[in-house]
Order: sequence, then C-alpha cells, then structure tokens
Amino acid sequence: MNFKNYFNRHIAVTFLAICITSLFALIAVLAKPLDPVKRAIKDFSFTDIYYEIQKESTDPETSHMITIVDMTKLTKRADIAQLLMDIESQGPKVVGLDVCFDNEGEDFAGNDSLIQVAEKHKNIVYSLKLLDWKDEETGFTKSIHSFFHEITDITEGTTNMPRQLYDNMKRRVPVCERYEGKNVPSLVAQVANSYAGKDLVNGRLEDVNINFSPTFFHVLSPEEVLSHPELIQDRIVLVGAMYEDADCHWTPIGKIAGVELLAYGVQSLLYGKEVRSLPFPLLCLVSVILIFFVEVLQHMYLNKMAEAKSIFVRYIIGSTYVMSIFTFLFTSILLGLSFLVFKLYNLSFNLAWALSVITFLGTSRSMYNALHDYINAWIEKRKRPAK
Repeated sequence: MNFKNYFNRHIAVTFLAICITSLFALIAVLAKPLDPVKRAIKDFSFTDIYYEIQKESTDPETSHMITIVDMTKLTKRADIAQLLMDIESQGPKVVGLDVCFDNEGEDFAGNDSLIQVAEKHKNIVYSLKLLDWKDEETGFTKSIHSFFHEITDITEGTTNMPRQLYDNMKRRVPVCERYEGKNVPSLVAQVANSYAGKDLVNGRLEDVNINFSPTFFHVLSPEEVLSHPELIQDRIVLVGAMYEDADCHWTPIGKIAGVELLAYGVQSLLYGKEVRSLPFPLLCLVSVILIFFVEVLQHMYLNKMAEAKSIFVRYIIGSTYVMSIFTFLFTSILLGLSFLVFKLYNLSFNLAWALSVITFLGTSRSMYNALHDYINAWIEKRKRPAK
C-alpha cells in the first residue's frame, strides 16, 4: 500500500468513527426519553475531572487574601451592624456583604446602626438583587437595594448567579448584569476592583469562568473576629451565611455556600486564574488530529502483532481486547497531560468528544473493511462481461 492510499485509509476510518459518534449524539439530542441523559451530559465539564484529581492528589491551597465571616446565626440588624464595626476595627481593605436589607422593618435601633456603619465606612460593598428579566437589551426590570441606599452613598454589586435551564451547577459568576438597559457591576467585580485599586473588568461583559481548584478560606464566627486581626487586616472580608441551606449552590467541588462561591469568583478574577477553554475551531482540529493519531497507532499495533512469530503474541497480545487496554492507558496519559496544562495555564481541553470517537475506531475499521470489500466486489462485477 503506497503512502497516499495508507493516508486515505486512516482518514476514512477517522471520518467513519466521527460519523458514528455524531449519530449517537444526534439520537441523544432528539430522542425525548433520553432527556435525562442529555441533561447529565450538558451538566458535565471536563474541568470536573481536573478538580477531582486535585482534590485527591493535593492539599487545598490556603487563601491569604480572602477571609469569610459567617453570619448564619445573626438575625438582628443591630448585631450585624456590630459585626461590621468589629470587622472594620481590624482594618480590612474591602468588605463584601452578601445580604440585602431590602426593607426598613421595625428594628429602628438596628436600622440606625446600619446607617451609621454605611456612613462611616466606605470600603463595604453591599448586595444588590435584580429581578424580572425582560430581554437582552433591557435586562432586569426590578431591583432590590438595601433600604438606606438613598440615605447615604454606598457601593453596591449584584449577587445574581447565572444558570442554564435544567442546570443547577454553578460554574460562572458575572462581572456585570443588565438592568433597565444599563450594565450594573457585580459584587464580585466591585470587591476585586476595590482590592486591586484598579478596574480589572475594563469594559468586559462576559462572565468569569470560576476556577474551583480546591482552596481553603479561613471562616470566622462573629465572636472570633476581634481575636484574629491577622486574618482581616488588609484583606478581603466576605460576610455571609455559611450554613444556610437556602443559600447553598451545587458546584464542581460539591455543595457550597453562596458566600464561598463569591470567594472563588473574586479569587478567579483577582488572580487572573479563571478557567479558559480552547476555542471551538481549535478544539475540533486538535481532537481530529488526536483521533487520527490513535487510529494510526492502533493500525500499526495490529499489523505488527499479526506478523509476530509467537502464537500467543499474534492471537492474544494482538487481540483488539488487549489493544483497547493499551489505548485506555494511552488516553490516560493524554488526560494527565491535559491536567498539567490546566494546572499551569488554567486552560481546559474538553477531550470528551475525542475520547468518545476513539472508542468507536475498532467499529469504524470493521465498517471500512466491509465497505472497501463491497466496493471492490461491485467494481469487479461491473467489469465482468455480460452473459
């Protein structure tokens, strides 16, 4: 077989494997009974594997920039105001408050205390909730502010979390949200910008892909704030409920509190460690090259084993079963390399599609051989003179 025919053969086998995989994917998309499968696949990201590897192989990094103060047990506004004053007495650089005081209520003493804190300390970013989405141009049409936002000048940031339909997994955090035709900064962006002393967003509109590489954030109770100035001074302090089930979210690393989700978001934006994905056209090219390479290796392996003098090697070691084991080991090495790239450059290679196609290479070779034999037989039949 000359090089051209050899190359064309592998191209054909690769193409057939892609077609087979695409057919099954199309069936999964169109078949209504397979909706749960489709949702599960959509909910999956290859970065989940990377986080699991990190979780099992390394200890989480300790954040020396962000501290969380848990306010789960605080219900009175006067107590929350006192907590904020205690935190401010330790000299934080910026405080992010993951709670919105949406109405005045009847706690007049507590309201006065909150207003005094807001007037005195301007390094606090307050939560802003947006509701009633209209369209892409207008965005949200209703906002919920802390009741004192018109009394004194405060910095606010949205705490809405984007999600896909049927997808409860939180992977992204916005840098801004659309409200009545204008872009409103998120709490994550406001906190990160305040800490950095510059605009890290710089006109950006797309969400931050959160890097969930396991991180340990120090969590203080209200009673511990004054005892640990080293965990507050010159840091970002995020105040929110750590143990309130209503404010917990599913993430690739498990179910975590909303304030912890904000911490991961701030860290990703501030350190420039957000997850980046390979552009789709480039990902397709890399995947096709990888599939083609594995097809060539498998073909060479089978041919080499078929020429072996040992019967054991020829029929056992050269079987498709053993070859599949070697292919699995090879793809494990690829997974390890892709993890290394993610670890060093926060770049995610979604190899799921390529690995799915590789599993059908054996079937594709059999189909190619059948088609090749059929076409040759048909040509031979056409060449025969008619009787």
